Amino acid sequence: MIFNSLDFKAMEASLNALNTKQQVITQNLANIDTPGYKTQEVSFEDALNNQIEGSKRRKSDGTVDYSFETTIKDTENTYFNTDGNNVDADKESLELYSTYLQSAYIIQKMNTTIGTYRYVMTQANFK
Repeated sequence: MIFNSLDFKAMEASLNALNTKQQVITQNLANIDTPGYKTQEVSFEDALNNQIEGSKRRKSDGTVDYSFETTIKDTENTYFNTDGNNVDADKESLELYSTYLQSAYIIQKMNTTIGTYRYVMTQANFK
């Protein structure tokens, strides 16, 4: 019921997209000293759109396919260090924190939604 609602699916898709973005950012930070490494990025909007498009696909057994592919692309038009690496630790750290805040907000919203349903169900059982 609640887990199949459009709102809940959107929050779930958002968390999946943010998780992918977080993984790419941490990979960039882990390769800060790797010569020739090019920063990769995931557009949250693109990842979320891919997740939504995936939710529109149906499998042969009639169930919905919620899997999605995320486009990870090398960042262009950035500065390069002398070793060819273009990871900017400050930028990546800021993006990682922003991703954390977005995830925390969505998790808080999910918890509130579940709490509201829990409250309604427990009050309905007492009357």
